[in-house]
Amino acid sequence: MKRALPYLAAVASGAALALALPLVVPFLSIRQVDPAGWLEPVAWFALVPALLALRGAPSARSAALRGLVAGLGYFYVAIYWVSNAMTEFGGLSLGLSLVALTLLVLYMAAHWAAAFAIAWTIRARLGWPLHRHLPLVWAALELSRNYLFSGFPWADLGYTQVRTLPVAQLAALAGVYAIAALVVLVNAVLAEAIAARREGRPSPRRALAATAAVLALVVAHGELRLRHVRARMAEAPKLTVGVVQPNVNQSVKNRARDNRDYILDRLVPLTVEADRRGADLVAWPESSYPMYLSPGVRSLALPGYELPTLSRAHLLMGAATIERLRGPGGERVSRVGNVNLLLSPRLEVLGGYQKHHLVPFGEYVPLQEWLPFLKQIVPSFAPSAPGAELAVLEFPAPAGQGAPDSPPEGRSAGGALGLVAPARAAEPAEPRDSVRLAPMICFDAIFPEINVAFARQPLEPELLVNSTNDAWYGYSSGPYQFLAIVRMRAIEAGKAVVRPAYAGVSAVLLPTGEVAPGALEIGPVDLDRAPQPDEPARLLLAEVPRLRGRTPYTTVGDLFAYASALFTAVTLAAALRAGRRRAART
Repeated sequence: MKRALPYLAAVASGAALALALPLVVPFLSIRQVDPAGWLEPVAWFALVPALLALRGAPSARSAALRGLVAGLGYFYVAIYWVSNAMTEFGGLSLGLSLVALTLLVLYMAAHWAAAFAIAWTIRARLGWPLHRHLPLVWAALELSRNYLFSGFPWADLGYTQVRTLPVAQLAALAGVYAIAALVVLVNAVLAEAIAARREGRPSPRRALAATAAVLALVVAHGELRLRHVRARMAEAPKLTVGVVQPNVNQSVKNRARDNRDYILDRLVPLTVEADRRGADLVAWPESSYPMYLSPGVRSLALPGYELPTLSRAHLLMGAATIERLRGPGGERVSRVGNVNLLLSPRLEVLGGYQKHHLVPFGEYVPLQEWLPFLKQIVPSFAPSAPGAELAVLEFPAPAGQGAPDSPPEGRSAGGALGLVAPARAAEPAEPRDSVRLAPMICFDAIFPEINVAFARQPLEPELLVNSTNDAWYGYSSGPYQFLAIVRMRAIEAGKAVVRPAYAGVSAVLLPTGEVAPGALEIGPVDLDRAPQPDEPARLLLAEVPRLRGRTPYTTVGDLFAYASALFTAVTLAAALRAGRRRAART
């Protein structure tokens, strides 16, 4: 039992840490238990038992195992809902879906294991306390999870603070990885203080004071940024946006071609209503148009598309294109594109964007050339193709919106914002002759580097659009956690995000990360055999600020995370070298 205690403490620590994320408790409610984020402060101390277990580990292997079980506790609680997508919509048996979920959780928890093993090695060989290196090691390992095996950076520790707005504003400086490092820093200092008291050593007062000062500085910066961005939002030109949430059961959407009229009857009337009420842009969810389109379609005003022309509103339509090609053996194959099309009020296609980062096993089967059996455990589908470029879409600005924007973030006419950039006089803005938007379709939005790449496009976007279909997650934590991720994208870019979701949560997210009033809750998502709430299609109409200018984060990208990775590599190499020297002397 004594041997098991560190592992029990580690797994309980990870599970407790997951309480800081948006969570839905199955069989109790279909809504999240803590929408206001009152449990987010748990993240500042929940990791302490796992770190105490790390300090007591006799070897790097033991430390890695303790990190692994802590990660298992965290990620099982955080992403239990993935199995729902596999069974309800992917056609897998319950047993096979649990195996697949476990493999995914092991992949994610392995990064915690690596962080624990590296931190143990540095502490044992160089004598450094955890708070001096573990925050940067953690940021480096979360960066690796963003890219390794296609990447799945869900539930990064930084997202535990997205509803604590002053802390979340740190993402505009250094990204979500910096918030994760700050959370780990506080936990590590607390763990060192508790260990010192247990061992009769002096408390690390300097480290505690320095950490408190860093945290106070982050909060002060966050409050200043909130004030500054809110002032910019008040002065910026506005766009009236209509967000349509059709609330179509996923089983109906799976047979979209057979249910064409039903689906259009839930999309078109609210689109016309938004146009009548003065919307400049109407946004539809991911792949919501129920018929396949040709990749080269020029207009949807033709008979057969069943779409009405509008008086003033442009339409950002989620759709799927299909292309018939010849395979290597001469056979005919189909290739699907998950796209957003920007349509004029007369339904002419002004531009399009094809989803950039596809979902493994959902939109394509990775490694199928080497592991052909994978085709047998995923549903058959026409493979999707990723988009070749990040296309910023634009349309003519509404009349009377040529007013100049306020200065870019980090500058003001009267002085610097602090921690960002030196003050200088405001530069005159270019005329607002067009509205520019960056579409991020579903999975695109969980990758911060796509956000950065959009901000660096020659045609700079003024707002982001995240069209999605979260019905795959069921009534679970998934849709709410995804909303939290997209809130972080808004803070990073300093831009509003328009988020049409097929069955919720649809929302307009402000550049501060706040959710604008009127967000549309989750509607019907389960298959026909499950009881469904009677939810009509819904419309959210909101004023969205059009902001230009980069944040420090979108200017330098993940510099902090890559610097953390370099620090980790160099420090680990030094620790291993010190270990070899010590072994040679003995």
